[in-house]
Amino acid sequence: MSQSSVNPPPSRTWRDIPQSVTPRAMSREGKKRFAMAVGNIVGMVLVLGAAGWGIYEVVGIWETNPTRITAAASGVPLKDIALRTDGVLDKAWVLRTLDLPKNATLMELNLADLHQRLMASGQVQSAVVTRKFPDLLIVTLQERSPVARVMAQIGGTSPQPLMVARDGSVYSGAGYASPLTEALPFIDGVKLLRQGEGFARIEGMEQVADLLGEAHTSTPELYRTFRIVSLARFAVDSTIVVKSTEVEAITFGLRADLPFARQLARLDYILDETRRQNPTGPLKAVNLAVGGNQVPVAFDTPAVTADGRAPRVSLKPSASSPSGTALFSLPPRSLSSSKRDF
Repeated sequence: MSQSSVNPPPSRTWRDIPQSVTPRAMSREGKKRFAMAVGNIVGMVLVLGAAGWGIYEVVGIWETNPTRITAAASGVPLKDIALRTDGVLDKAWVLRTLDLPKNATLMELNLADLHQRLMASGQVQSAVVTRKFPDLLIVTLQERSPVARVMAQIGGTSPQPLMVARDGSVYSGAGYASPLTEALPFIDGVKLLRQGEGFARIEGMEQVADLLGEAHTSTPELYRTFRIVSLARFAVDSTIVVKSTEVEAITFGLRADLPFARQLARLDYILDETRRQNPTGPLKAVNLAVGGNQVPVAFDTPAVTADGRAPRVSLKPSASSPSGTALFSLPPRSLSSSKRDF
């Protein structure tokens, strides 16, 4: 047996056939796109390299000679001041208060000194002063809002009204509309104490602000009659006395069981009844700081008629009180024609 018959030749496929194929040439558009891709890659590498080198140089200069960095910015004059505020102060007030030198640059400005000038007014509760290079100063203000006024005499000048904020701060006030300030009641029964260039805070103003805010919201008609708020007895018995155009003395108390809203509702009801029936003339005093369903009131004339009978409204003479004082009986809540919470 021959060797060829034992080992047959391997089978052949089409892959064994020699093929000479010329690769397709790249078109002009393809070459153009390829060149652009390569160019983009090279450009990106150059940009990253330049940025890295710039950062390296800046860090080196900052560590060795930082004045070279600020020198460029220090030569640019201040262009403008950007003001952000939640109140009424405007840019003109900021310019007057800061009183910046002409052609000043950002790096020349002492931010701590500028902050102190803004806070000195008393109207500004907080201030933030920042630089924005190359030529912009940003001033952000949070302002106090007045809740009352107080008369003060500074030096030999005539007394002038100053604003009083909720936290007791006293300041002259700028930018407020006249109708707003003229509607604010005056604070009485306090002694203003000088503190630096201004005044010390008035104690009890937070409670006064709560009372006036509640009156302005729930009984605006009553609030418009308030003229003077006295804190003369606040430190003694925690009472606030209000003088209005209708009642000479309205006493409010700080009671957890009798909030200002209920005291104002009682006052509103008492005034409505006395206006409607007018038993003995206008009210002189109302004491809302007393709990219970009977409120002490006083009239300019005795609270009983000549024959000793009680007036038409629900009044009872008070034996322990001076002449002209009586107890005004409030109706039970279930019998009240209104929905007041007494």
